[in-house]
Amino acid sequence: MSCSENTLLKGVKDKQKEMNTLLAGGKDNLSAMGTKVAAMKADLASFVPTIPAVPSLQGDLLKLGDITTAGGLASKLAELKASMGSAVPNFDSLISGLGLDSFPPSINSADICSTMPNVETIDGVATVVPSESKIPEEEPTKPEPKEEVKKDLEELNKKVLTIAYRANVIQQVKKAASELDPDVRRKYKTGVKQRYFDLTWPEAFVELSEAGGSTFDDNKYLDYTLADLRKMQSELEAEYSLGWDFKAKGQVLAAAYDTTKQLLPTYADAESFSVAATQSVARRKKKLG
Repeated sequence: MSCSENTLLKGVKDKQKEMNTLLAGGKDNLSAMGTKVAAMKADLASFVPTIPAVPSLQGDLLKLGDITTAGGLASKLAELKASMGSAVPNFDSLISGLGLDSFPPSINSADICSTMPNVETIDGVATVVPSESKIPEEEPTKPEPKEEVKKDLEELNKKVLTIAYRANVIQQVKKAASELDPDVRRKYKTGVKQRYFDLTWPEAFVELSEAGGSTFDDNKYLDYTLADLRKMQSELEAEYSLGWDFKAKGQVLAAAYDTTKQLLPTYADAESFSVAATQSVARRKKKLG
């Protein structure tokens, strides 16, 4: 602690002495006293410290909707990964699963706050901090009936299944297609990777349908049948002879689902892939009528 006198505090004390003198003068000094009170308030306000803003990953993600260009979005995500990605090992997968890596991003505050860890930069270090505790505005509600609990669990299964498909299956198929033999790509130039990708990712829907006790044709996910898909695959492979296994590379949804369950503790409560697939097929049939 410094032994020197605090000049701000001294100023307040001096003004207090002046106020005492003015008070002794009675009502004739009211105007002067008002001026002195205002000056004292200004001095006292200077004692209030400025609280610096703490960078927050969840807060920055919620602001991505304000970005007006795809380049700006990519730049901001790269910035956030560099500054806070060390605290979120699966940063890219979570960002993709939340639909934030495509322009314009899909901003869902509930999903962002429940999926993305609460990371803040504290003393220059990205740190996962506990979510803010809030005082409930109303009395706690009574426990929900078992039917409602089952419904909530089905929503979790659906969420994990969606993230598994978008963040894992699609990315795996893209990566596999991008690694086609360089000689093949040079020979046939552009379009080969895209054609293989387009006829591989539908295998995930074949896998989902069969795991849910149905068929690809019955669920009508696409405007062609399984026989049509197999024919197009055979024709493509006959054209390039790459030895590409469409099923092996595309039917990876079950494995991706199990992997996604390990991303966050809340995902671990999701049921098995077969249960999630059965529920998904039931929802599809209901939608088709």
